[in-house]
Amino acid sequence: MTDVTQGTRRLFIAVDPGEACHARIATAVDRARTHAPRARWVRTEGIHVTLVFLGAVAEALVPAVVATMEDVAVRHAPFTLRFEGAGCFGGRKPRVLWIPVAGDVPALGLVQKELSEGLTEVGYVPEERLFSPHLTLARAGFGGTDAGLWAAARSLAAESFGEVEVREIVLYESVLSAAGAHYKAVARLLLGGVPAPLH
Repeated sequence: MTDVTQGTRRLFIAVDPGEACHARIATAVDRARTHAPRARWVRTEGIHVTLVFLGAVAEALVPAVVATMEDVAVRHAPFTLRFEGAGCFGGRKPRVLWIPVAGDVPALGLVQKELSEGLTEVGYVPEERLFSPHLTLARAGFGGTDAGLWAAARSLAAESFGEVEVREIVLYESVLSAAGAHYKAVARLLLGGVPAPLH
C-alpha cells in the first residue's frame, strides 16, 4: 500500500504456528545461531507464516480489511501444517534463513489467494511472485548476504518443529520501536466462523 504515515497502521495477515512449534524453534535456533552470529535473528514469538503484507493502511480502512478476512475465513475449514527442515533465499549469496511449510499447503494457498484478491478493494496490490509459505528465522546483517546462513540451514536440515491445526487467520499490526518491531493482534478470524475483532 503506502509508507507509514500519521493516521495509518502497518498491517499484515498471518498464520501463527502455535506455542509448541515456537518452543521447538527456539531450542533449535539457540544452536543454529552460532553459525551466523552477525545475522539478524527474528524473535521466536514473532515467527509466523505471512499470507498478505499490507503495509501502511489508513485507520478508516481497517474495518474493511477485517470484513474481507471474515468473508474468506468463513468459507474455509481448519487444516494442518507441518514445519520441518530449513533453507535460504538468495542462492550463493544467502539473505534469508527460513523453515519450509508442509502439510495442507494447497488449503493455505487458497486462503492466501482469496485474501489477496479480496483486499484489492482496499488498495492492496497482489504480489506477482508465487506464494511461497515459510517461517523466517533470520536475515543477513549489514552487507546484505551472510554465508553463515547456509551453515545454519544445514544444521537445521533434519529438524522437525511439529505441526499445528490452523483454526484462524490473524490480522497483526507491526509496531516499530528502538528495540525492533513487535506484533500486536488486531483481529482473529476463525476458519468456518467469525469471532469479534480484538480491541
